[in-house]
Amino acid sequence: MDNEKIQVGKFTLESLTTGMYSDPKIVYREFIQNSVDSLEEAARIGLVENLGMRIDIIVDEENSYISVRDNGTGISDEIAISTLMNIGSSKKKHSNNRGFRGIGRLGGMSYCDTLVFSTSVSGEKTKTIVSFDCKKLRNLLVPGAYENMNLIDVLNAVTTTSMIEEKEDKHYFQVEMKNVSSFSGLLDISTVKSYISQVAPLSYKTHSFIYKNELHNYLSSKGYSIEEFPIFVGESETELEPIYKANKSHFHSDRNKMKDDDINNMNYFEVIIDNELYALGWYGDCSWYGAISEKEISGIRVRKGNILIGDNKTLNSIFPESRFNGWTQGELFIVTEKLIPNARRDDFEQNEAYFKLIEKLSSTIGPEIAKTIREASKTRNDPAAKVLKEIEKTVGEAAKSLEEGFNSTVDKDQMVVDLTTKKATLEKLTPKSLTKTDFESKKKALEEKLSKTIDDVSESKNYKINQINSGVDKKSKKILAIITDILSEKLDKRLVDIIIEEIVKAINKK
Repeated sequence: MDNEKIQVGKFTLESLTTGMYSDPKIVYREFIQNSVDSLEEAARIGLVENLGMRIDIIVDEENSYISVRDNGTGISDEIAISTLMNIGSSKKKHSNNRGFRGIGRLGGMSYCDTLVFSTSVSGEKTKTIVSFDCKKLRNLLVPGAYENMNLIDVLNAVTTTSMIEEKEDKHYFQVEMKNVSSFSGLLDISTVKSYISQVAPLSYKTHSFIYKNELHNYLSSKGYSIEEFPIFVGESETELEPIYKANKSHFHSDRNKMKDDDINNMNYFEVIIDNELYALGWYGDCSWYGAISEKEISGIRVRKGNILIGDNKTLNSIFPESRFNGWTQGELFIVTEKLIPNARRDDFEQNEAYFKLIEKLSSTIGPEIAKTIREASKTRNDPAAKVLKEIEKTVGEAAKSLEEGFNSTVDKDQMVVDLTTKKATLEKLTPKSLTKTDFESKKKALEEKLSKTIDDVSESKNYKINQINSGVDKKSKKILAIITDILSEKLDKRLVDIIIEEIVKAINKK
């Protein structure tokens, strides 16, 4: 074969940009995962501390401008131009990087007139700028025009590079999209924030997802740590705000009736195949009234490197009825390296490991959740079973407060009253549709749990204000205790949770 006759057509570039992704917002995910890889490497070599990592995203609709910037390692001026102009070539390995095909960074070409990459490395006094004239590129890719040009010709025609002076201690990588198409949806900041909250490797917001610490502890006990990164989004540098995962412990179900619902407790599971841990997961046990109204949190989301693979419907197939996935809130963290995200990140490569995973989930978690949903429907029509469920919920809330700390003595005393009242109710309870044997067994176990929980709460001295770790004297802490008592008497518990957590956080920062 005469290799000199082999050429890569210019339309390959179109296939790897517009043709690769069905949703323009995916460009945010591509930029973020490249930033995350750079930040992890920066932390590994001691360039930044975990708390110093940062990804800033500016979405300026008025000026049709988008910027994504991280303070990771950056790319050395020796290889920056060749790295940024390579197509589908990357030295990253899928085993330790989220972006590894060398394609995603060019995804923005389809939605702006100019795409600019700027980067600098610590210790170098220059920054490299690579700019793509995407408007000109679209003209060159018009079918029937410029047919004598191949991919290399087109890239050379639309690319400009330069190096300018930069401070030696600077290290970063920045993507800029200029004159972004208004039809792309990339400039709607509320939509962008929602998208990032679902796909990015973010931390949970404690106010919204009260099981954050419990989940971290579970995963840690299994030897897995969730990779979380601080991402800030705003219309300008002065308006940047942190983004958190969308998960909520209080939400709405049944899209017609919009019923209030809560995660009463967390169900955790391992996916072990051929004696190998493939994944770790969780789903929230709730009242299961119907499909979750907030699409941002519905469905068991599959994540690798804590970045979303697919969407809220990716695991529909593991359920006996696919609609039940929409009733569920949960996550599946992929652990094994045998499962490799495909180029579009909308699923995994269809290899043997993938089919084994789906088969395992289809025979365990899917049917388990479906059974729970059907039983919940029966429970709603059985007064006795409903009371048992409510008592279990109260015990779960008490366990959480025991672990995380009570807001105040008022909060703790009220918990004792609530538990004692539930215990008295339980003692008088008689079965309805539940068989007597099942009922007595559940009742006895719950009575024992209640008695122990009442004793534990009564004896507990774990208050949130005790978590203040800076130099606050005893008198100040006493004043804070009085304030928290007053707050607990006057305000809803959820609001008090938020206020006290913010107080503790603010004092600890000083």
